[in-house]
Parts: sequence; C-alpha cells; structure tokens
Amino acid sequence: MPVIPQPTGVHARSRRRLSASSLVTWERCKRDWFLTRRLGIRVATHPEMLLGHIVEEAVTAIWMERPHPCDGMDKGDSKWAPGHGGERMEINSLDSLNEWLRTLMRPIVDRILEELQDDWSNCPWRADGRSVGEVKREKLNAMIKNAIKLQINEARACLEANGGPHLEAFRNDGDPFGTPAPCWDEAQGTGWKKSGEPCSWWEAWEIARPWAKDPRIVSAQRLFHPDGWAAGELDVAHRWRGSVHIVDIKANRGGGRDHSGVAHQLRFYQWLWKETRNHPKKPTNRVEEGVVTEIKSWHLTDGFVHEAEMIEDLDAETNRLKSVQDEMASTSLEDLHLDAEEPSSEGRLGCGICCGLQTCDYPRGGQEQPLHSLIPDVEIKPAGTPYGAIADLPSRVTVKGTLHGHWGPMPNHYGDHVIGAAVTAGDKTAVIEEMGMGQFSQLHQHEGDVVIVNAAPGQWRGMIRLYLDADSQIISQAEADGLEIDRIGLIPTRANVSGVVISRGANSGTNAKGKDWSMATAHIWDGTALTEVVAFGRGRSESFDNLQVGDRVRFMAAEIGWREGTPQLRIDPRNTRMTVDPPPPKSD
Repeated sequence: MPVIPQPTGVHARSRRRLSASSLVTWERCKRDWFLTRRLGIRVATHPEMLLGHIVEEAVTAIWMERPHPCDGMDKGDSKWAPGHGGERMEINSLDSLNEWLRTLMRPIVDRILEELQDDWSNCPWRADGRSVGEVKREKLNAMIKNAIKLQINEARACLEANGGPHLEAFRNDGDPFGTPAPCWDEAQGTGWKKSGEPCSWWEAWEIARPWAKDPRIVSAQRLFHPDGWAAGELDVAHRWRGSVHIVDIKANRGGGRDHSGVAHQLRFYQWLWKETRNHPKKPTNRVEEGVVTEIKSWHLTDGFVHEAEMIEDLDAETNRLKSVQDEMASTSLEDLHLDAEEPSSEGRLGCGICCGLQTCDYPRGGQEQPLHSLIPDVEIKPAGTPYGAIADLPSRVTVKGTLHGHWGPMPNHYGDHVIGAAVTAGDKTAVIEEMGMGQFSQLHQHEGDVVIVNAAPGQWRGMIRLYLDADSQIISQAEADGLEIDRIGLIPTRANVSGVVISRGANSGTNAKGKDWSMATAHIWDGTALTEVVAFGRGRSESFDNLQVGDRVRFMAAEIGWREGTPQLRIDPRNTRMTVDPPPPKSD
C-alpha cells in the first residue's frame, strides 16, 4: 500500500470522510449523496457490482507473476488459481511471456466465476431477475487478455527506455520503493544483469510491475490524508518512469461512454497522492518517485484507455475539497426535506431535478435519466403502542456532572480510534466519547464539574453513552445558567420502532489485529422518517440476516446509537426483540 493506513478497523469507512466515490456522487447530486453515502442506503446488488473487485484482484495477481527464464514455466500454473499446471513452456522474451500469461486465462476465469457465485450467494439483497449466469465467460476472457496486453505494453515501454531511471537501484537491492509492487515471489529474484548492461526483457517486466492492491492483504489499502478528512483506495500506480502514472481499473467497456465521472475520480487520486507524500507513516523510498504526470483508466472489456485532464493548481484544489468536506460534515437529516413537492436548487441538499422521495437515478443523473425512489412510496405508518415514530427518536441532551476517567484513543465498534471519558452525577455515570475519529478532539481538555451541551444519547453494551461531535459543547457550570439540564438517569437509551425494510447490507472481514468482524444492516422507513438498524457479530441472528426489502418489522428495546451525526439503532442480542409482520392484504 502506498501509505500505511491510519489505525482503524477494516470496516472503518467514515461517512464524513471525503473519498473519490463520495465526491463524484456529491458533485452529481447532493441529495443522492446524503441518502447513499451519509445514511448508507443501498440499492439492490447487480452481478456487475460484485465483478469489478474480483476482476481487479485477478489482474493484479497476473501482474504479480515472476517468470523463470532459465527453467521455464508450466502452462496454466497461476499462483492465484493453482492446480492447473500443464507442460513446461520456455520464456525468453516479452512475447513469450505474453503467451505464457495467456495460458493462465482458463484457471483465472474459473476462479473469477467461483468467487462471483460465492459473493452472489452471500449477498443480502439481489436485484430481481438478475443472476451471475448473465456474466459470460467470453467477456471475462477479453478482460484478462486486455489486462495482460496493457501491462505487457508498460513493460515494452520500460524496455525501450532501458529500464528507466531506477534500473541500477533495482539491480542493487530489488524494488527501491518503500511500499514495493506486490509479487508472488519473495526477495528480488535472480534475473538481474550486471551494472552497465542493457536492460533485459525480464528486468523490464520486474521494473514495470506497478503498485496495486495486494490480493493477499485482507485489510484496506487506502491513502489517508494526514489530517484524516480524506481517503482513497486507488487501483494502480506505475512508478518506473521517475514519475507516477495513476490508473483506475474498470471492468467495463470504455469506447463511446461518458468518462466525466471517472475523470473526477482520477483527479481526486492525483490530488491525494500529492497530499500523502509527506505522511508521517509513509515508508521511505530509496529513489525519488517523482510527481504524478498522467491519470487514466483502463477499461478491460475492450482495452480502451482513457486519459483524463489533470489538476493544474493542486493548492487551490485542496481548498476546494476541504470546503466540500466541511459542507458534507455539516449536513443533517433536516436538510433532506423529504416532504418537498417541487425540485429546488436552494438549500444544502437541494436539487434542481429530484425532491421528496424521488432521487436522481444512478449512476449519471440528469434530465434524461428517470428518477427513482430509494425510499419507496408505500402506505405505512408507525405501529401502535408501545412503538413510537422514528421521527420521534431522542435527539440531543444536555447534562451536568463531573468529567473524569479520560481514555483513548481506542477503537470503537466501527474501528475508529476515538477518545472518551466518564461523566458522573450523583450515583449515575455515563460514558462519553467522540461520535467518530477526531469529531470532538478537545474532550480531554476538560475535567471536573462541567455541563455537556447537545450530546447525542445512546447505549452500548448496557452502558449509557453520550456521543460528541461538532454540534456539541463542554462548558463550565457557571456558563450554563438558564440551560435546561437532563438527568443522566432519565436519558432514553432504548427505542421501540416499526417500519418497512427499504435497504439491506452486510459486511465482514478481518481487522488489522487478525480478529474477525461482521455486521449486518437494515434501513427501515415508517412514513415519518428512516433509520439504520445494525447488528454486530453475535447480535446477527438468522432472522435478522434473512430480512428482505419490503418486510414490515418491529423492534423492541433496540439500543440507541449514533453514526456520523444521525441516529442509529443497534441490536442487543440479550434484550432486543424483532418481529416480522405478515404482508398486508392486497386490495382488490
């Protein structure tokens, strides 16, 4: 990875942090951004949405192959999809290397199809009428051929440039970059020539191998802005020229399509690369890698290469992007105006095309695209007592007490490293912590008798929690004259809600410490508002995992929590009860 990520969990994807994909969505439609990025509402999964990641991993695995020119290589013997080796094949040029790599196509495509089927089977919400059988082997064959061709072309260019400016550094001690290009074999290999000799085809292949996301690493391989407000996970960086070419891999056709979205994405990566060169956790290079001089996308279905225009003034772009991130961070549910009946460009989340429950269609938006409803227009209202409306979920509270017991930074349940403390009033104590990483960094500057203003109330593992963000304050008790104070012991920490499931999601993996994690989500809408319900680890029951979009559900004693400034309900496996109601009778 080009920069060691900040010490967050694998699934720590802050919904306030600026990324390439969130920026593209924001610039297309702020309303769509809030629903899909901030609130996390998903759309039904199509096979193509799963295919991209698998194909990226497959082509990286091909580029990680190290040929053995003396002994040759077994045909079809892919490190990524082993067990298909055939007769021995001599490799003595880039042309014969190209031919050998193409023998890997069958086992690699077999594995792509296997992983696609597994991911599809485990997907909690699949698009109606779609199946992985629609992904044809011929299309995958074309992608693998083009991935091989495009990287062989890089190696040819490197050979023609006599290995580029880093040839002798590679010969002396292997890959000179602090984060080397991933390779299946350890060490630097034995095919290097003596100093002063012309670059060989083998050396050109090794030198031109790009940095790419290593398929053996299960944790995220992101670039993090040193100040934490932006991050991105780019696909490929070629560094052999003494400058950097950033490439985004696309598992689609490039010819004849609109490339404006990917151009925004590539320019974000150009900016982020520059911003992270002095990151304190960036490994040291033995050579000067240079600046980014090209940004492009490789479209594997037809081998099309799109080169985007670069940012000329990176300092001005920093100011622009920070203002965008600040605006993103300051948005709230009240800015959504779900009751609006006419489009409007006024307001933070206004849009000149969509309004109310209607949203610009994914992926391009615009007048020519049909609108769709991420929140379905169904006849629904909250269930009766003891269930309340989602719109009436507890908002913010103000409490007073003694602040003590400072701790952190420590990972919260999303893996974000946050700081916290405790606040005690009489015989009642609550844990107080940042709502997310860096969202109330001044918490440890306070202690003793204080008033905590505009805290978000909740509960986690049976303990009252108060979450602080940019809307919160800690003041002295003398400054709090006239403020209405809530008693810690009476703060609502659980909720009973009902609604219809409008979105489903799930994720799992292994964190940086090797510990497995999992979570499942369901967004529910009750006609008054919507909220996200989350089940972590052992809180994931079979009935929760089997929820379907359209199910009408009731949750009793769900824990109140918060994420990125919006309320969230969490399943407590000991106390929360979920009931799935039968569907309403169809009207004649």
